[in-house]
Amino acid sequence: MRHLMSTEDLSLFLRPKTLKAPAEHGSEITRRLAINRVGRMYAAAMQDRTIRLFDVRNGEEVQVFEDNFLCTSIAFSPHGDIIASGGVDRVIKLWDIRTGEHLATLEGHSYPVLSLSFSPDGDRLVSGGGDATLMIWDIGNRSQIRQLKGHSLYVVTCQWDPNGGRIVSGSVDSFIGVWDPDSGKRLAWLQEHHTAVHAVRFTNDGQTLASGSSDQTIKIWDASVPTLRLKQTLRRHSAEVRCLAFSSDGRYLASGSSDRELYVWLTDGYVKAGEGSTLSEIDGIEWLPERSAFLTADGSGAVIRWEVEDLETVLAPFKALLSEIEADTTHSRREELIQKFETLKSQYDPEVLRDKRVFYAVWQCKRGLGLLKGTPARQ
Repeated sequence: MRHLMSTEDLSLFLRPKTLKAPAEHGSEITRRLAINRVGRMYAAAMQDRTIRLFDVRNGEEVQVFEDNFLCTSIAFSPHGDIIASGGVDRVIKLWDIRTGEHLATLEGHSYPVLSLSFSPDGDRLVSGGGDATLMIWDIGNRSQIRQLKGHSLYVVTCQWDPNGGRIVSGSVDSFIGVWDPDSGKRLAWLQEHHTAVHAVRFTNDGQTLASGSSDQTIKIWDASVPTLRLKQTLRRHSAEVRCLAFSSDGRYLASGSSDRELYVWLTDGYVKAGEGSTLSEIDGIEWLPERSAFLTADGSGAVIRWEVEDLETVLAPFKALLSEIEADTTHSRREELIQKFETLKSQYDPEVLRDKRVFYAVWQCKRGLGLLKGTPARQ
């Protein structure tokens, strides 16, 4: 039997399902993406200046927050009760998820707020801004606790260590900062990237950090030491790496770039094991908690849910059918096998059938059944 794999030996298949279609109007563009702690809903900050909540399962809208300014950063509280948004108006707003009510405004930044991350207990929030500073906020009394200074250009990404003891930031100045949130002290100042750092993401256990940059690389850091230690550099992307996310169990790392390429890496050795593509530059990746699935948002306005599956499992039904077709040397079962093929194909979403590996498997079956244009029907 003919081999159905593509030339690159990838072991994973990324099965796409569109939750939000590409925008028909500019107002429908998704600017920022976040997912809540339990993975039941995602938030999309829209070009029309609203923030909308959607059901992760079916993409249905469940809540909307009305604002007068564009949102440039967004984060869910671990408590599940509020969303924080940062905007071009240089302030952070807190919103009630259930009612859509605007609860509070936190003022302090002098440029747009570009990144947000809650502490693991949800009691504090860190923000990074175009003013090159980070600010830590007390959510309970709605006040600023301290500023973290050191970056020289926009702070476009930050994350609170899942264990609570550190904040990591990335900036257009190419530096990664490691900070003590209690004292404000800078623990480390790292310049392994050559250009802007767009994303920093911890694994759930806080033992590993990944950073992505305009230099087209992903760097993997040992975060078991307070100041981070570089372990590995991944170089498969051909454009700036804009976003990253680890799976809940730490087995996978998903990465997205400005050239629309989406990769999934096995963290055991950091081998690229799966790939996909979007309609436009990838602006956000959020992994669904406790699932082998994640969401992407891209510049077209689309939000796609990707199920991570074993490639052989996806191709197995077509391989089995091709074996039956090739075994039918007298062609006595042709009509039966054509019906079986059509039934099998109908079980796959159009996005899946367009994948080059599945497309090739379908083509093999069509050729075997004599269904290709210009191919004589089997007698």
